[in-house]
Amino acid sequence: MGLAMDGTIHSQISDIIVKDMMEGVIAVNCDGVISYVNKATETILCKSRDQLEGKSVVAAFFGSEINDEFNQTIMDAIYDKNGGVHENLVPYFANGKVVQLHMIASVLCENEKKVGVIVVLGDVTDLVEQRARAAEQTQRLLDSVVRTLSQAIDERSSYTANHTRNMVQIAEAFLDWLNKTDNPWKFDESRRRSFLMSVWLHDVGKLAVPLEIMDKESKLGAQMKNIEDRFVKISLLEEIAMYRGQITAEEKDARKRERDDALDEIRRINRAEFVPDEKLELLKKIVVEKYRDENGVESPLLTDEEVENLSIRKGTLNDRERSIIQSHAVVTGRILDQIQFPDQYSHVPIWASEHHELLSGRGYPYHLEGNQIPKEVRLLTILDIFEALTAKDRPYKKPMPLERALSILESMSSNGDLDGEILGLFKESKAWERITLE
Repeated sequence: MGLAMDGTIHSQISDIIVKDMMEGVIAVNCDGVISYVNKATETILCKSRDQLEGKSVVAAFFGSEINDEFNQTIMDAIYDKNGGVHENLVPYFANGKVVQLHMIASVLCENEKKVGVIVVLGDVTDLVEQRARAAEQTQRLLDSVVRTLSQAIDERSSYTANHTRNMVQIAEAFLDWLNKTDNPWKFDESRRRSFLMSVWLHDVGKLAVPLEIMDKESKLGAQMKNIEDRFVKISLLEEIAMYRGQITAEEKDARKRERDDALDEIRRINRAEFVPDEKLELLKKIVVEKYRDENGVESPLLTDEEVENLSIRKGTLNDRERSIIQSHAVVTGRILDQIQFPDQYSHVPIWASEHHELLSGRGYPYHLEGNQIPKEVRLLTILDIFEALTAKDRPYKKPMPLERALSILESMSSNGDLDGEILGLFKESKAWERITLE
């Protein structure tokens, strides 16, 4: 609506402004000529009253583009036909220093007719700097908490101690490359921070995964020791049976040779990255073998659970254990949803919890597909798979050569699981060189 006015702008200013007020005051008439400034204005803008009063706004302030935001706020008010208030926080450069100004430019009216503009300036440099320092301290605190939490997750399992750290380093190298090449997909600082935080926190849900599953380095895990102890017990029972005349020494020795062969085969299957059909056939022969325990009760050489684990075709986890591992993505989302992230990090819970989703819908936990998956998640998925394939600290597999790992990623892209365009950028960037793969 503007400010009502009686008499000239100068007379009204004299009536309502205290000469020694801390805020600067500038009065401008409708022709854009400065008619009044107070002492505070001279101090704040480092310009004398003679340099300002009687001069046009253009002549007084438009000598350099460096103060465009300051100038534009005044001009917006001058050309405002609706009598609005223009408020802005702008930097002002003068005499080699920068001050932060809180500006309010308001239209002055007389009998509902616009007669000029009054600008009130407040030097809020100290307040802005204090807020910036507080924001920086908060940011450092948030970053340190995130990294400490991530380190705690990785170090909980000695086999994945470098996983997240490697991913972050590769991600940083890739984002640096996007900026260096001026790629259209380059990340601004806010999105970069948000994405890297998603990488740091993508496995936070593994806090809920039992260590015996997380660190399961073979198909049987701790069960292998039970089998070995059982075979030793059987040998002792047969030794006793021989001394009792229940079996001959030749029978005892023949049975032990067969069990030793079976145990060797069990050990090989237990450590195998992949179990082919012929190995499963050998396992079936072992499964049918029986023995009599110390109470004379006939029992199988292997329990049903041991057979289930030895029958795992690839990797070390059975279906139940794999389901528990995969649940970490859901738990990640639940944990991060409880955190009151600042607005710039609002995407972190989504990006972090969806990093196992695939474009084909074959991922987990939500089976998202296509455009349901943000590009940032698609990148995070590629980083996660690449690091897992090339990792040197996984007990259940050897690190994969770079060429083979990239070939697998290409195959997943061809199958519709991964984003081919992002994978192409990743390959071109050679971001993995930030870490040592050899």
